[in-house]
Amino acid sequence: MRFVKISAKVERRIEELRQSDKTGKSIAQKADSIIESLKSGAFLDYTENTGAFTKYGEKRLKGCRKYDFGNGYRLITLQKDTMILIPFIGTHDECDRWLEKNNRSKHIAEGKGTMVYVPETAAKMMDTDDELCYEADDMCMDEPPLDLDEQILRTVFCGIVNGAKKRAM
Repeated sequence: MRFVKISAKVERRIEELRQSDKTGKSIAQKADSIIESLKSGAFLDYTENTGAFTKYGEKRLKGCRKYDFGNGYRLITLQKDTMILIPFIGTHDECDRWLEKNNRSKHIAEGKGTMVYVPETAAKMMDTDDELCYEADDMCMDEPPLDLDEQILRTVFCGIVNGAKKRAM
């Protein structure tokens, strides 16, 4: 099974950033974009670029990646086999302290948060029976429409298109 686990602390921090100034909103959008990309299965192909990594990477924890959002903010992810944990988001200094605190840990406490199942590939999902697709469409019609602005939609769709192009190569 493949999963992405988003720490409750990360979810709260992104929400705080979303409620703050223009810079915070931009960082929250970048974090959402990377998380959506990871949820789509991009981490299964390590060559897939889901966002801007930090210049020198991260060697303190095995399977660790740091994403650079600019303005001094980073997102830390940990990958073990086919599961990815998103344990921390913060400023450069906060991330550095978190990594120092956890660099000798064999096990990072996952805590509460959201666990998302990641489909094996988007291609396999597209090959499903048409009847199942119609049932899924009917279920979605019962939900109220999401209030998404154009910037969020552009970010999400760019990530989807780029991911599909890279998988096709």
